[in-house]
Amino acid sequence: MKIDCVIGIDIGGTNIRIGHTDENGKLADFERVSTKEKFKNGNIEESMTIILKEYLDKYCQQYNVRQIAIGIPATLSADREEILQVPNIKGMDHMFLGRTLEKNLGIPVALGKDVNMLYFWDYHEKNLAEEGIGIGVYIGTGIGNAIFINGQPLTGKDGVAGELGHIPMIGGTGKCGCGNVACSECYASGWHLVEIKDRYFPETDMGELFTKHWDEPVLKEFVDNIACVASTEMNILNPDSVIFGGGVINMKDFPKKYLQEKMYEHLRKPYPAESLDIQYSEDKVENGVKGAIIYAGKLLKNREK
Repeated sequence: MKIDCVIGIDIGGTNIRIGHTDENGKLADFERVSTKEKFKNGNIEESMTIILKEYLDKYCQQYNVRQIAIGIPATLSADREEILQVPNIKGMDHMFLGRTLEKNLGIPVALGKDVNMLYFWDYHEKNLAEEGIGIGVYIGTGIGNAIFINGQPLTGKDGVAGELGHIPMIGGTGKCGCGNVACSECYASGWHLVEIKDRYFPETDMGELFTKHWDEPVLKEFVDNIACVASTEMNILNPDSVIFGGGVINMKDFPKKYLQEKMYEHLRKPYPAESLDIQYSEDKVENGVKGAIIYAGKLLKNREK
């Protein structure tokens, strides 16, 4: 008798990560393949079908795959059917990838924002309650933002709620990749930190930036920008919990204490400033897949009710 399982997938600009659950519901057979290599022919739907068929043949012969969930670094329609825009992967805009894969594989397939998959894992790993409002702020190449209300991600009318990286910074002049001017991603993101490094500290390895140059005003301003952006959302939502993560937050010697001090300056007193519960996520390559597995499991349970 075959064992029921679900598959979680994390599609990134560099790698596609895949894993499924074993008989105990834990991650099994975690695999990475190159996004650029697999998508180089431009037919992404066909390529993803081939990738998954190969994965199923290799790892899931003894399993009955009940659900697949895919995290994508994209804006999605409110019903999570249409991929609206993917800044870092060409050819995915306006694609209905889930529908195509479901038709080709005969397995239910659901799409979601990659940052929401990260948050699914983080609140599970940290054993946070689903009730109330939870926020995830992930500073990587851009600014990822998850807003969960009673365990469900906030999507908004058009599906694009929580675009924290695109709130305007007063007085800003930087041109954002979205086409607007002065978005917060121009001042509080990983790609801006790379700009700072290249301009002010060209001889320093990126991984040593905060270790060697933390006293420099330009880096203090960068962290304050993160604090301003995050505090804006916290003042609006008064969340029950906040998780910070992403590659920048997990850099060596990143000044978390200073970040929290600056956030306290910007937060309304006494609340939410005095009641804020802030935690930090570890930046592990399998987190997005684990979160997608949790999401897939939730979808399966809801379908069977």
